[in-house]
Amino acid sequence: MFLIAGEALIDMVATPAGDYRPVAGGAPFNFARALALQGMPASYANPLSDDPFGLLLKRTLAASGATHLGRITRRPTSLALVSTDHTGHPHYSFYRDGVADRDIDAATLIGFDSSEVQGFHTGALALVPPDDPSVLAAAHHFRARNVLCTLDVNMRPQVAASMGIEASRYRDAALSMIGCADVVKVSDEDLTHLGYTGAPDTSAATLLERGPKLVVLTLGSSGGWVISAQDKVFQAAYKVEIVDTVGAGDSFFAGFISFLHHDGRLAELRKHAPPAAVLAKALRHAAACAAINISRQGCQPPTWEEALRWQAG
Repeated sequence: MFLIAGEALIDMVATPAGDYRPVAGGAPFNFARALALQGMPASYANPLSDDPFGLLLKRTLAASGATHLGRITRRPTSLALVSTDHTGHPHYSFYRDGVADRDIDAATLIGFDSSEVQGFHTGALALVPPDDPSVLAAAHHFRARNVLCTLDVNMRPQVAASMGIEASRYRDAALSMIGCADVVKVSDEDLTHLGYTGAPDTSAATLLERGPKLVVLTLGSSGGWVISAQDKVFQAAYKVEIVDTVGAGDSFFAGFISFLHHDGRLAELRKHAPPAAVLAKALRHAAACAAINISRQGCQPPTWEEALRWQAG
């Protein structure tokens, strides 16, 4: 199974009528759902609340075919107020004090049986200090046991700032985690927050020096790159009518990882990157998954079969 650690929260999505609609969300939570829908065993590790929102998260996870391995706690569910601009791009305000999904430590993550774990995934708010040591310790633990580690950097500087965390401390935490991952996904915005000022594909390539075998770079509507020490492969974004982009990156990365899984390539990633032809196919599948998701409201990732049919036309 893939073990996923990080936030699970309720996105309170602004509607045209001026009220808010509760939707299950959180980048790692969305990734777990998207991965399961792509036919991979996926398990979410963080606690969920016993409040009504926590029950909604648990039902949503189960409906996608993913499992919940974490505890049920009396702490409340995290909330995020979400509004979208004219391009469908979401803007978030987070409420994260004393919440259920943060009630986890390194010992809990390390306590999962590594013989049953094919991959460990984290990112986003889990990288914001003071939460980062738990996922960093887990990544070290699983890598020492030859478990693949994947990371979606997905930086949220506004959350760190609201908690009084210095930008440099947050940046260092993210860079440390990049050094523990085999596959890293970053956006052009992430690279800016990490302090890179050059061309995004050039900046992304420098992350390979920290240890990853692959860096996946997303550029929104411009498409994306996958970069290894040997190859750089580009895929343009598919043209679709955008409803909103919530969960697009999570669907994209899950599609990429799931293609490598179905192609029998994940095990070798601990040692070396797949050839360019395989990376190109994985990137096309990822782009299709993102395109399907953004044509729907909220995070609604496709199934494996649905993404294949969509590509076939």
